[in-house]
Amino acid sequence: MRRASLIRSLCGFFVLTAPSLAGADPGPTFIPNPYQVIPSGPERLDLSPAAVAARRAAPPPPQPLTIDQLDRYMLESEPDHSPDPNHTPSLPPGWVQRGSQVIPEAVAAGAQVRTIPVDQGELTAPTDTQRALIDEICDFPDQVPPGIYQGKWPPGGEYPRRGTIYLNYLGGVLMNGNGENSAENYSSLALSNHTYPVFGGGEERAHAIAQAVQADFAPWAIRVAYLERPHKTIPYVMAMVGGSYKDTTAGPSGGVAPSADCEDVGMRNVCYSFTNLQSAAVQANIIGQEVGHTYGLGHTYGKDRIMAYGYNTSGGADMIFGADCAQIFVAADQGVACTGVNKCHCGVGELQNDSAQISAIYAPAGPDIVEPTITITAPADGANYELGENIVVTVDVWDDYGGYGWKMMVYTEGELLGEVYDYSRARAFQLVGVPEGSYEIVTEIEDQADHIVQDRITVHVGGLPAGETTGETTGDSAGTSDSDSAGTSDTAADAATASDGDSDTAGADDGGCACATGTATGWWLLSAPLFAWRRRRGPR
Repeated sequence: MRRASLIRSLCGFFVLTAPSLAGADPGPTFIPNPYQVIPSGPERLDLSPAAVAARRAAPPPPQPLTIDQLDRYMLESEPDHSPDPNHTPSLPPGWVQRGSQVIPEAVAAGAQVRTIPVDQGELTAPTDTQRALIDEICDFPDQVPPGIYQGKWPPGGEYPRRGTIYLNYLGGVLMNGNGENSAENYSSLALSNHTYPVFGGGEERAHAIAQAVQADFAPWAIRVAYLERPHKTIPYVMAMVGGSYKDTTAGPSGGVAPSADCEDVGMRNVCYSFTNLQSAAVQANIIGQEVGHTYGLGHTYGKDRIMAYGYNTSGGADMIFGADCAQIFVAADQGVACTGVNKCHCGVGELQNDSAQISAIYAPAGPDIVEPTITITAPADGANYELGENIVVTVDVWDDYGGYGWKMMVYTEGELLGEVYDYSRARAFQLVGVPEGSYEIVTEIEDQADHIVQDRITVHVGGLPAGETTGETTGDSAGTSDSDSAGTSDTAADAATASDGDSDTAGADDGGCACATGTATGWWLLSAPLFAWRRRRGPR
């Protein structure tokens, strides 16, 4: 997994001043968005006998809990959230906590966050194409500075998107030190190797909270999952529900989130709601605010607002995302990170329109009937490689909405040897240490509407099997597979090649960590009345 920008975010920021930007007015400093994913080359999969043997020998993940087991962890009283002198916050270097937000020190000092387009080394004035996108998204397009809504994201992050919020009631072991990746349980606020506790409010309250959270996000194509964990392939926000701030590196609060992800370019953040026994409405408000922070929303004034700062969490009121421009709450040493985004929707950097910001990123609620496509562009089907050669697999991917993801799996004689996820969205994989033999390479794309589509090829290492001939050679990067327009091949597939869930490289599906669920009840909570979709599988 390569997420260079996230690792960089833990080591400090390169702060620039506006005069260094072509076409920018002198004024405030800015920092690159610390959550930005930079495609950084092929994702590597080791197929050497030792590596494959290690994956086979890895112990299976522990049997996960299920939602119907929550009552056995029911608490008699809410954990103590008051300041604890024995708990010392240990945020990543260069970050500070301001209420429920953890922000870069540079933002606290007044810097603004802007995303540098992935194909440019610096921020420049928008091109005509980018300006057209800004004009479509913004109420005040002429106020938008360079680097805001320019549409230069790696595939999977396009606007508009569809999305998922995963409410993790089941706890698990979180890890620190590799940025933010909900699929792999990496969180910049986690106590590394610390077992985050199970939600202590019981099953009935868990269902009610999920319904309330879904109601808050109902205007958008954002699903709320909690019965089962989403596959690793798709990006999603994970909200850890329960526990205490003492189970993180943060200080006292009712909830906390990594903030300043303007335009939600990270897509795989982890946030926390330290609530157990409070009412469903209160807990949904807190979860909604922490998720909102991961989308780039800051605190505002307004007693009816989910994003309000310092509201009475014991009042029980069901709050909303504001649909007008409200004043940003700026305390001492708490800057406004997403000033450029605010100017897009309100014309003024110190005003925030919650709903408009979410609507710029996520599509309106509604069906998604278009399947994504994935095509292996290299190597060609049937390609031959010398023993010891590395194999680079490249893919083209597409969907009509952002929010999709993809991975690669390798089989021999129907047995899965390993798989790897393209978290950096480079659209390239590298196979190393490949022994002599024939291998089926399967690439798989998944979107936020349960569509899963595959493409597949076969390659040979160290010579063809007896009786086979082919005119293909290695290095034919222009070669393509025999996939049809849906991105799937015509090859008859052994049932063992089906990817039923997202297993790790050991071949065991743990959903990303020991806290994954294993129920078969479906993992989407859509709206009342509740129902679960059966996952559609791509052609095999």
